[in-house]
Amino acid sequence: MNDQRDNPDRAHRQGAPRDKLKSPGRRLILGGIPIAVTLASKPALAMGGQCSVSNALSGNLSHPLPKDMNCGLTPQTWVHLAGTNQLWSRTGCSPSMRFVSACGSQPVNNIWTCGSQSLLAALEGGLTVSCKFNGQDTALNAAQFGAHIAAGILNAACFSPGNYPKTTAEVKGLVVPVWAAQPPSRSLAQAQLDSAAAQVSPYNINS
Repeated sequence: MNDQRDNPDRAHRQGAPRDKLKSPGRRLILGGIPIAVTLASKPALAMGGQCSVSNALSGNLSHPLPKDMNCGLTPQTWVHLAGTNQLWSRTGCSPSMRFVSACGSQPVNNIWTCGSQSLLAALEGGLTVSCKFNGQDTALNAAQFGAHIAAGILNAACFSPGNYPKTTAEVKGLVVPVWAAQPPSRSLAQAQLDSAAAQVSPYNINS
């Protein structure tokens, strides 16, 4: 009988997808377009739901927050809590701590300059960052960068790992490549700041 089932090697040579499903997490075909995926990949907001600020305030060892619920607070919420000693005391940071000190890094070359503003000022959108092109300092829009990196550090320190998807080290690690970059133009320098902010801003959402 001349059936492909009697000769699997022949069927494989003729294009039968004998091994296509052995690595289901490696590649999917959607609409004829190959898209690489990994089994470990997660959507940006993979944590299940959000918690209220009141839950975040009351969460402690005796009253644990629901696991895998994102409790990341907005920069504005951290500003409102700055004078109350609520949650700030859990972070190891203070509103007056300098932004670069909280980040654990600062510009190491003569290209970038970061202001001496506090965490509170950064949360309020007042951080100043400039980058040098052709020997001239050029101011960048660092409002979102400062606000969301500062909020990310505080959220990670307060809620990670169970209720914030990034650790403090991971948030701080977003800043180091910025200071190490040598962008040739203002737009690319701005993109460095925006990219770092975009990696934590989706989690800083509870107000």
